[in-house]
Amino acid sequence: MDSDSDSEVPDLVPAELQPVPVTIITGYLGAGKTTLLNYILTEQHDKKIAVILNEFGEGSAMEKSVSVGDNGNLYEEWLELKNGCLCCSVKDNGVKAIENLMLKRGKFDYILLETTGLADPGPIAKVFWLDKELGSDIYLDGIVTVVDCKHTIDVSN
Repeated sequence: MDSDSDSEVPDLVPAELQPVPVTIITGYLGAGKTTLLNYILTEQHDKKIAVILNEFGEGSAMEKSVSVGDNGNLYEEWLELKNGCLCCSVKDNGVKAIENLMLKRGKFDYILLETTGLADPGPIAKVFWLDKELGSDIYLDGIVTVVDCKHTIDVSN
């Protein structure tokens, strides 16, 4: 056996990064969006989920406020949970937060984006087709609308 061939290490082939799926979670205020997210984040599963929240409410342990720096720019605080999930709160439509989150690529497998109870998910969803650079890293997996069945008839009238 030739010792020279044993000492040669083959070149590593760079792994091709797969686009990360994003699900938008929407619904009226009080419909249960944050309850659904809390359930997903506290369950034991083999996924590392990044959550982007843009709804501020009292009493949610996973929400962190967005701070304004000295220069007036917003910056996000990311909170890492015990099961490996990442959470962030933002005040915009979430696109900038997704771009910033992609800098942490590899720390998560999936992104959940919770809209505010008054938001139309359409403009956010449109970004996935219009922003070519962003679209190469992520893709819209779906839009989930949470409905409070008890009050659905009242709201629809």
